[in-house]
Amino acid sequence: MKSFTKIAIVGLLVVATVSAYAQGFGGGQGQGRRMGMGRMGGNTSTFALLSREDVQEDLALTADQKTAVKDAQDSQMDKMRAQFEEMRNSGTRPDPTSMRETFAKMTKEADAEVAKILKPDQVKRLREISIQLDGNKAALKEDVQKDLTVTAAQKTQLKKLQDGAQEANNSVMEKARNREIQWTEIQDIMKKNDKVLNDEIGKVLTADQKKKLADMGGKKFVEKEAEKG
Repeated sequence: MKSFTKIAIVGLLVVATVSAYAQGFGGGQGQGRRMGMGRMGGNTSTFALLSREDVQEDLALTADQKTAVKDAQDSQMDKMRAQFEEMRNSGTRPDPTSMRETFAKMTKEADAEVAKILKPDQVKRLREISIQLDGNKAALKEDVQKDLTVTAAQKTQLKKLQDGAQEANNSVMEKARNREIQWTEIQDIMKKNDKVLNDEIGKVLTADQKKKLADMGGKKFVEKEAEKG
């Protein structure tokens, strides 16, 4: 049962609302960590970005800042581990809605902690990098939607697309849990799902909104090859 905690925590970071049973009640210990602790509801998480050397270099993080970020990340992981341990002990399998709420809360907590560590200009640049890497999917974030003046009708469409993508990823995790596919195949499949989601979101946004989103990305962020996959 020790695999439950690691797979559940990593899976939560890979897909925002993946069913806990699809990640944690079964084999594959350690596979999720190789997929990377990065995906939050279709977007790249704050801590995942700050763990990248190319992002740290772009932001010119000091040694003290890197240490503080690592400590904050470890603290959040400990909180997540404790929550999933509690679920494991109670045998609870949380529904997607509760997972989404938990995820949103943790995202805000992470952003708040990072804001205490970084300088204002670094926080601004981190947001720009995040928008660039997320592409159209950045429009799933509440603060970005506000800046883009996303309409109520568009929000409904975006939520429907996000839910569909999450269901597709849930299915992938379920197949991996049932050993219908290999854990090593998950990342490639989810990348394809991400691309579909990104393209579909682009159809929802207006030309002006997409231009503004591109402008919000700021100066071009150059990724290092080792950090891309």
